[in-house]
Amino acid sequence: MNLSYIKLDAKDRLVNSHAKCFFVSLIPYTAIIFLSALNYYLYILLEGSNFTGSYSSYLKPTLLTLCIILSFILYCVSKLCADRYFFVKSRNPACTLRSALKSLKLRQCITAGMVLVLKFFLSVAWSAVYLLPSAAVAFTLLYCLQSGEYGRNLLITLALSAVTLFLTGTVFLYITLKRYSMTEAVIFSEREKDSLRVIAKSIELMEGNTVKYAAYCLSFMGWVLSCLLIFPVIYVLPYKNMAKYSFYDSVTSPRSENEIPPKPIVFRFPEKARTE
Repeated sequence: MNLSYIKLDAKDRLVNSHAKCFFVSLIPYTAIIFLSALNYYLYILLEGSNFTGSYSSYLKPTLLTLCIILSFILYCVSKLCADRYFFVKSRNPACTLRSALKSLKLRQCITAGMVLVLKFFLSVAWSAVYLLPSAAVAFTLLYCLQSGEYGRNLLITLALSAVTLFLTGTVFLYITLKRYSMTEAVIFSEREKDSLRVIAKSIELMEGNTVKYAAYCLSFMGWVLSCLLIFPVIYVLPYKNMAKYSFYDSVTSPRSENEIPPKPIVFRFPEKARTE
């Protein structure tokens, strides 16, 4: 599996449709910004409101909780719509957002929401497993500093141990969570309705490829950092989203070793210009 060829394949799939893919990539970010602002202003409104009645003390937190849950559902739908477009686009370059969403079912949205919740709790659980040793050493270091009864060499050893354990745990945590990266592709390709089976199939799919995919994602770090300059976002967002499904295709339909990889596209001229 050559990661460079997978990236070139992602770039090839974006030819003549980069602008459309960029605006579709913005959908989840626009949704989360809008919904966060909506929840904030609802909180301000409820804080300044005075409800009367026996259930007035429960009304404010209930309304805010319902709004947060509804916002989470809408965010899941917006993210799933964007992922669905890139998934279909990777297979049919001529597809539109409308045609891509036409076959999206409500059940798939519910499954994706449940998968997102499960992935959150799995992230918390794995974080506790990998980062708990560094936290224990850090608390030991804090106790030694407060007591003032221990030498400098011991304190330095504990500090270095805490940093080493934290960095090691972060690396293992990052790689482990990549096992759940293909859940959306599993939902779209296999139409799986059970959220637990979706996660299990994603883990099975990434078996033996987790480290490669982690390295693949890290290879985009330079592009991601360039987004601080704002303008590179136009290129990076579609490229990174399409690259995910290019990797998925390389895992599910690996390239033959005898197949000659396509040459990179540097410039693409219109057909009229080539015939003149």
